[in-house]
Amino acid sequence: MLIGDIITYNAERYPQKLALVEEGQKLTYRELEERSNQLSRVLASRGLGSGHRVAVIEDTNINCIVASLGIIKTGAVLISINNLYGPKEIMKVLADCEPSALIMGPDHQEKVAQIKDHLPGVKHYFCFGDCGYGLNLTEEMSGMSGDAMSLAVSENQTFMILYTAGTTGEPKGAIYTHAAFWQNLLLTIIDTHGQSYDERWIGPIPLYHIGGFGTLLRIFLMSNTFYLKKKFDPADYIKTIATEKITILYAYPTMINAMVHVPDGNRFDLSSLKLVIYAGSPISERTLRSAYELFKCGFLQRYGATECCGAAILVLSPEDHREILANSKADRRRLQAAGKPSLGTKVKLLGPNNEIITQPWEPGVLLAKLPATMEGYWCDDQETAKVLTNGWLRLGDVAQFDEEGFYYLVDREKDMIVSGARNIYPREVEEVIYSHPAVQEACVIGVPDEYWGEAVKAVVVLKEGGTLGEAELIDYCKSHLASYKKPKSVDFAEGLPKNAGGKILKKVLRRQYWAGRDRLIH
Repeated sequence: MLIGDIITYNAERYPQKLALVEEGQKLTYRELEERSNQLSRVLASRGLGSGHRVAVIEDTNINCIVASLGIIKTGAVLISINNLYGPKEIMKVLADCEPSALIMGPDHQEKVAQIKDHLPGVKHYFCFGDCGYGLNLTEEMSGMSGDAMSLAVSENQTFMILYTAGTTGEPKGAIYTHAAFWQNLLLTIIDTHGQSYDERWIGPIPLYHIGGFGTLLRIFLMSNTFYLKKKFDPADYIKTIATEKITILYAYPTMINAMVHVPDGNRFDLSSLKLVIYAGSPISERTLRSAYELFKCGFLQRYGATECCGAAILVLSPEDHREILANSKADRRRLQAAGKPSLGTKVKLLGPNNEIITQPWEPGVLLAKLPATMEGYWCDDQETAKVLTNGWLRLGDVAQFDEEGFYYLVDREKDMIVSGARNIYPREVEEVIYSHPAVQEACVIGVPDEYWGEAVKAVVVLKEGGTLGEAELIDYCKSHLASYKKPKSVDFAEGLPKNAGGKILKKVLRRQYWAGRDRLIH
């Protein structure tokens, strides 16, 4: 089966059913099929198809979804770029995957214009709307047939390269095939606890993130309807759930926390909601109890990774949530669990000598074996070998399990910060800080944050005679990075803890900010 076939089948079975709703704009499955076919024909008319890579940088909206589907339907490989990236970050990804074409939204044309002279491999630029250096994709599509093209595409072909990053902050592209993603999609649907053909969803679905992309395909596979929002407004989300009779909310814990604090949120009729799916990090007991009272529905937590090709590794089910919340004698620590292995998944923990851990509450590095994973990292066999061996993924998290088989994440083998469900790699932020002329040394770590789960903190040593304030350094980072990566706070120190070899001891530095907590991550 091919990923693009999902829309084709729905267009045949449910042509008038709503697929997408965005700020008053609505697309049925028939219209979504036709528009994505038109876009694929535009690409094909320029010689783009199987064997080519086509990148997209656009906000999460109908155009972005149509572009992504249209690329996949040509047999080309989709490269979805983080729309929050600045020019240098975009260039890193494009330099790695070397696409033949780039599709962009109107708000991203200026960023691309700054770097296009450094992208000799990009032969075609397409814009939604007028653009001084690319074709108007909207106009080009209007002259194309909405019928599907007949293509010889194998299910074992790559359909997408989705970028993550390593501990060095350098981008790494996870390779997905049609067959692997299909297999995981089917298992995930089964494991989504009651998802039917009549669901209405709302939530963030950034297509550059596996959580967003995988969720969107689950929605389409079950011919559900998705309500797109340009931004997250907690009061607007609650109102939309009530007025549009939303049945499934996909959210990050930070979003749920904001929604339970909406004044008079309980005055809305939210009885249509039957499931809240959250991911990115555990949720505090206080927030979960408030959300349970507000929404009065089931809760499902999913833990996965980009390398998992759309599958979850661990799941904390609605039944688990209900039992803990309803039973005053239940082990409340379980709300902080990532859950039990998902359908078809095996997990194991390895100790310091690669021995398999068999005793509860003994921490070890988490490995998972799924029905299907990524094929590997794009053009990076060395990094692939570090994380994928004989079908087992080394996920970079340290975990432990309890007597009932629930797994808890307690630390990271990788040097990574998860803030608001976004992965931030300290090395990348540190490189920017080091470029400031007043900085001698810097260390970036994640510290506890009530709202974000973890917040980015920079600990900085200034050069002798150097002057630099917290706000000035934060603004400096913001000018060089996506805003979400900038430090939320800065501490200035006389020195940083180091080992005998002069290496900065991040764990020692982090410990003081996580004192009194059982976990060293959120």
